[in-house]
Amino acid sequence: MLQNAEAELARYQFIVYPPPVPGAPWLSVCIGPDGRVLDSEAFATFEEADLVTFRAEAVLFDSIVRQMEIAHVYAVERALH
Repeated sequence: MLQNAEAELARYQFIVYPPPVPGAPWLSVCIGPDGRVLDSEAFATFEEADLVTFRAEAVLFDSIVRQMEIAHVYAVERALH
């Protein structure tokens, strides 16, 4: 199940873009499997943007794992009835 969750997470892109001009912020972006921007946030430093991006990826991964566990339990329960 963990490999399936990793494969699902790989469908998302987590990117930190550098400032395009001096004085502009760093930009953390999450792009979904369909190519749409799911979230973005501006930060003063790369370190802040990178940390938040890493945490967002971890939260999404945990959510995917929980959804798969729930779906698995539901499928097992349905098979028993």
